[in-house]
Amino acid sequence: MNVLGLHFGHDAGVVVLRDGRVASFVLRERFNRVKHACSVDVGHIDYALADAGIGIDDLDCCAIVSTQNYELLIDDRLAVSLSPQAHPDDPVRSPLRDLFHTQGIDINERLVGSVLNYIYDDTRASSIHRDLFPEYRTRNRADIRLSGYLMDYVHSELWNGRPTLNDISATNFLPLLDDDTVRLGMHYPFTLTLRGRAMPAYMVQHHTAHASSVYYLSEFDHAAILTHDGAISPYGHNNGMFFWGEGQQLTPLSPHHLVVGALYSRVGERLGWDLHSAAGKLMGLAPYGKPRFFEQRFVGNAFDLATRGIDDMYATWWAHCIDRARALRYDLEPLGDTKRVMAPIAVDIAASTQTLMEEVMRMATATLRQILVTAGLPADRLCYSGGTALNCPTNSRMFRESGFEAMFVEPCCDDSGLALGAALYVCHNLYEQPLPPRRVPGAAVTPYFGPRYDEASIECALREFASAIVIERIADPAAAAAQDLAQNRILGWFEGRSELGPRALGHRSLLVDPRISENWARVNRVKGREHWRPFAPSVLEEEAAKWFAGCPFPSSYMLFTAAVTTSALPAITHVDGSSRIQTVTPECGMFYRVLFEFNRLTGVPVILNTSFNGPAEPIVESPQHALRFLVESDLDVLYLDGIRVTRVI
Repeated sequence: MNVLGLHFGHDAGVVVLRDGRVASFVLRERFNRVKHACSVDVGHIDYALADAGIGIDDLDCCAIVSTQNYELLIDDRLAVSLSPQAHPDDPVRSPLRDLFHTQGIDINERLVGSVLNYIYDDTRASSIHRDLFPEYRTRNRADIRLSGYLMDYVHSELWNGRPTLNDISATNFLPLLDDDTVRLGMHYPFTLTLRGRAMPAYMVQHHTAHASSVYYLSEFDHAAILTHDGAISPYGHNNGMFFWGEGQQLTPLSPHHLVVGALYSRVGERLGWDLHSAAGKLMGLAPYGKPRFFEQRFVGNAFDLATRGIDDMYATWWAHCIDRARALRYDLEPLGDTKRVMAPIAVDIAASTQTLMEEVMRMATATLRQILVTAGLPADRLCYSGGTALNCPTNSRMFRESGFEAMFVEPCCDDSGLALGAALYVCHNLYEQPLPPRRVPGAAVTPYFGPRYDEASIECALREFASAIVIERIADPAAAAAQDLAQNRILGWFEGRSELGPRALGHRSLLVDPRISENWARVNRVKGREHWRPFAPSVLEEEAAKWFAGCPFPSSYMLFTAAVTTSALPAITHVDGSSRIQTVTPECGMFYRVLFEFNRLTGVPVILNTSFNGPAEPIVESPQHALRFLVESDLDVLYLDGIRVTRVI
């Protein structure tokens, strides 16, 4: 079965599944070079199909998803159209379509989206949204809107009322597992026409796509699933849900009504960063401070907070932090100035907000575990996805304190994984295709699904930059790279297909020796980043427990924070003694051998590994991107699929 997955919101992408396996994965931002870019480019659909080795006529259906309140924007309305009617060959039952029909609801009135207003309406224009779709300067608004996005899906009576987390934990959701109305109710059938070929299509609820992405990649045959992100709605299923996955079936259990994800990003904005970078920078800043403003009364979901008189968590939290800071005689003037973000007021607000995030998610995880106990379901495996799952310290606390024996977070847990999640949901939950053979439960899924670049493509790129580079074709690139690292050179490492998600995992990475403390500042200068931002290590999986502790092993995607148990790695050790690690196995390709050879030379199986990109730009994707970075930066050497490249001196 061949499924096309399309995600139209920020971090937009295209995926092709073949029999439940990823055959191609294209992130829009990697090609138009705009971080978190939204909308779908028809050329990327063509590219993904060609990379997967199939044509349009080979597709069985299409899965469609978007970020909350993002319309479906397409660059070529002549090539793609979408109709809110089921295709004649659609075999899937749709409880939501039946419900809308019974209640006389017009689906067209439920398709929403406000992003175009923030792009094209000068009176409401948002620079953030315009940055995500710079093509607006040359495109007419009427020519790019394919459809609105559906935000309302099937609702269970068990979700009525104003339930606190304790109320949710005491509810028996087991009846939902015996009723396909909810399990099949998180989609609506459409017909997509792509270059004249009409096919069944399914619009999928945002957090159902997150849940599908993490569960179906987990290698678990059953799991509890929690999703959460920065959506601003305080109630309902549009900022996250609890799910249960078993076999190929995925069932929503309950909305959780958490609001801490949106609060976290908005606090980062108040410290001076843009919305899409705020959460990651706030996480990196927090260890410099102390959680002096944290209070337990802010822990819970929106209804917990309402019982305490807190109706707007963000506004109340920010006011609380400022009031406490004034009482403690902090200097408030640095707030909002990113050049002064290391001031005590900023780092202590960051630390307090990080503690709040951890405590809320710890409580949510305990709630989910109690739901399983109440329903008599196994409470041993946890999956976690959504934008908040990029918060590594929180993930590690959830793992250590949740009571679950195993925990999995997928590498594309942010919105970059939505196209994949929606496609997996359609393949397995709607079409009930069997899962591919399971490996070891929770084992790392190889994340390298980006486009292929053959030898001819690489040679073409080398010719393009021939006047500015020196090329060496060497017999053992991994050994040579390890030698360069041991001689304290900063490497760009480009290998094979790029990795899923926002974190470099050894195929589009900058590498350097972690034993030299000055390399922290040195790599930040090369990348054009703030001097205080930390770096992560890659470590041979078989050696990881000798150097790190306090996180699950394997930790394959830099999504868990570990304690560094040695003083020998200053360039990757944060001020609190932590580091978010990537454990590396032979499945990671030649990158594994670089680590192996570096360990042979130095006795250290660890390398500093950070994303291969400059300031405010996406990770490099193509050979041309990597070569351009080399010639325009202070990078010492680039390994381009095993070819050693340096600049002309």
